[in-house]
Amino acid sequence: MTAFAQSSTSRRAYLLSLIRQMDWFRGLRAAVALCTPLVIGDLAGLPILGWAALGGFEAILADTGGPYRSRLASLATLSFGGATGLFLGCITGRSLVWALPVTIAFCFFWSFLAVLGQPFTSAGLLVQVIYICGVGAAPVGWQTALGWAGSLFVGGVWAAVLSLVLWPLDAYRPARLAVAECYNELASFLGSVYDLATREQTSRKPTPSLWHRLAQHHQYRIRRAVEQGWQAIANIQAEHQADSTRARQLVVLLEHADLLIAQTVALAEHLEAQTSGGSSCLQRGISGLSDLRSAELWIASLLARRRKLTVAHARAKWSEMDRLPHYLAGCLATSDPGDRFLLAQVTKSALILESSIESASLLRLGKSPEAAGTPAIATAHPEHVLQRLKQAQLRPNLDLLAANFTFSSLTLRHALRVTVVCGLDVALILLLHIDHGYWLLLTSLIVLQPHVSGTLRRGLERVGGTIGGGILAALLAVVLHSQLVIAAVLFPLTLLSIAVLPVSYAAFAFFLTPAFVLAWLPYSGDWQLALIRILNTFVGAVIAVLAMTFLFPIYERDRAPAFLLASLTADRRYLEHLAEAWKSDSLSDRQLASARRRAGLAHNDTEESLERLLAESWPRRLPFAQFATVFVTYVRRFAQSVTTLTTLRGESEWKNSGPVQSRLALIKQRLLWLEDQLETRKSADSSPWPGLNLDSLKPLASNNHPGERQLERMERQTEILRRQLKSLRESNWLPDS
Repeated sequence: MTAFAQSSTSRRAYLLSLIRQMDWFRGLRAAVALCTPLVIGDLAGLPILGWAALGGFEAILADTGGPYRSRLASLATLSFGGATGLFLGCITGRSLVWALPVTIAFCFFWSFLAVLGQPFTSAGLLVQVIYICGVGAAPVGWQTALGWAGSLFVGGVWAAVLSLVLWPLDAYRPARLAVAECYNELASFLGSVYDLATREQTSRKPTPSLWHRLAQHHQYRIRRAVEQGWQAIANIQAEHQADSTRARQLVVLLEHADLLIAQTVALAEHLEAQTSGGSSCLQRGISGLSDLRSAELWIASLLARRRKLTVAHARAKWSEMDRLPHYLAGCLATSDPGDRFLLAQVTKSALILESSIESASLLRLGKSPEAAGTPAIATAHPEHVLQRLKQAQLRPNLDLLAANFTFSSLTLRHALRVTVVCGLDVALILLLHIDHGYWLLLTSLIVLQPHVSGTLRRGLERVGGTIGGGILAALLAVVLHSQLVIAAVLFPLTLLSIAVLPVSYAAFAFFLTPAFVLAWLPYSGDWQLALIRILNTFVGAVIAVLAMTFLFPIYERDRAPAFLLASLTADRRYLEHLAEAWKSDSLSDRQLASARRRAGLAHNDTEESLERLLAESWPRRLPFAQFATVFVTYVRRFAQSVTTLTTLRGESEWKNSGPVQSRLALIKQRLLWLEDQLETRKSADSSPWPGLNLDSLKPLASNNHPGERQLERMERQTEILRRQLKSLRESNWLPDS
């Protein structure tokens, strides 16, 4: 194949990948919600329905998916809040005496409510957008303003009917898709492990950096997917108070996904440490990874779409997993402890997937593939499952309002910043009589984000997309002279703007700009309106960036050490749970899984903080970027090593031996030392680095023992963390106190 053909194939594959990521159904709903009132209004001579179109469009934006109850809450919040905001904006927007205080109060109120989470997170910004549209509307009396507000409310109701009644979905579908995503991510992780493991057996051995990226990328995505799965199931439980069979099956599938995380992590850690070509038993274990991945993909496909799958298909897949442990059993008696460990992890994963296949089949087909037909789950949830579901319930905690009413709160600072910027913009618009100045105000509001990095990125995307969309709008405005024709053009523009939003905000702004310009053309051929929007957008973005820079910003470089400390603490507590379980010889899978979850969430927060840190400090990133990235990577790798130890079964004599317990205590003391360095910002030489003379402690197992190998790895990882922490301080990112 020529280089040109390879390039063409690669571009085609990339384009198809983008198309699959686009939310076409949501875009279609938005186009119908926007264009239907416009067409009816034009045919019936009711221009007031233009506000209904705006209400329907904004309601679709607020509808972020999920169960009916949470979606209805978002739609109702948007409809009521938007109607109120439109009325206030219309009656106060032309008087600086009234517009300034109302804008300040309204924007602060809705920005600060975001601390309560959904539905205020998705609807709050859009309610403010509608208020600003009211400020920019033509001056009218309160009766007309009330009619406009009613029309917008009707548009929100129309969008709710479209989404929840005319376009209904299976109530369990969001939860099924969320759990399916967990198994897709697990399969992706396992596929990467298999790929690198097969390379280990050839001359194309992967570098350690590939294994590092494997751990960092996949574990972040899997942990996020599992947490979203719990949230989706909690929403279902809130809507259906009865303990339904389908909900219990989903809980089992999600619990099994959490267990498979540990098994896959252990497999990755073990295979990374393999240095030899491998025995035939090792090759047999590696080949089993492909079967495990196939089962995970099958479960994900069954949960997402039933297609023509039958009980026979399910029984065949279940039998495939049932045969795998028997295929590996002959090698479990091998004298090599490393091979035994690998085969044990593959066997346990296969047993977990057997039960997962049965639960997924019962959920989607109503029948079990197992010949005996025994249900895969108990009739009641264990207590820990009920607790997890209770924690994930979407119930606004009003105590958060008081807890965040402090200047150290990121949400309060953002609300104050939004208030100041919106008040300043309103004053500039009214004092300078800026034409269509509400676009300036809209841009400032949308570009402003709680974090510096988010504001800079959103500003660039908004300006770039709006300029390109404005040029397209100017060309369309010259040639379109009929409201029906304009509505016909609005339909694909609106569809594309919402469909492409998950892929690119800049593309969203590109398609949205001509849609709104055409919808609000004062008369046919007004191409200058597009140029006005471009100018106002640019000025609004500049104001937002300046506000983020000078109005009490919170830089990630000041917050990142707290995230690093939280990750170290979570790793230490995870290790403490393991050491306690080994001492008492009572390994509690549930407690260890809970500690693993807390560590995973802490690492996800730390990695997100690192991304914001690098984005906001690009002129100064070179001195510390490498050190911070390595530190964050090895914090997660340490938790991965602990997870591998949790999968080590039996061997009580080795676990409770003096050398092993002493090494665990040493590693714990090193983590405490690192925490102390981060928390107090002490100088590097203020306290000695914990050390232990291991020469006098003879290990009870060979160096090829999986446990010995992991302990050595964890000791090296703490040394690397110490060096990176020292480098961060020397680069003046962590100054001494």
